[in-house]
Amino acid sequence: MEDKEKDGLKITNQFRAKGGMTYDLKCKGARLTLVVTPRTTEGDSGEWRVEARVARPLEDPIAVAEWGPTRIEALRAVGRAWSATPEAQGFGMFDWEAIAQALISVRAL
Repeated sequence: MEDKEKDGLKITNQFRAKGGMTYDLKCKGARLTLVVTPRTTEGDSGEWRVEARVARPLEDPIAVAEWGPTRIEALRAVGRAWSATPEAQGFGMFDWEAIAQALISVRAL
């Protein structure tokens, strides 16, 4: 297996949960879970919510959630928020456009 294939971004699992879809991704040894859900109440801040989280052994997970008018805009908002969150920066920086392309390829966005 080439290093590019071994370290490249890939979706390792996807399933329905909490009224939306959950996607587990892996890139360069880092694991990221995305939960994509639609608006459920009038008080929600947008049409779509994306939550990104990573689990840390023996600690609380790092989670960032944002709303947007579309799924891709909510994902991009998460990417911006992730980059601005000190705890998340220390865990790993992700290529959010590559993540968007991977999700588009499975019709998630």
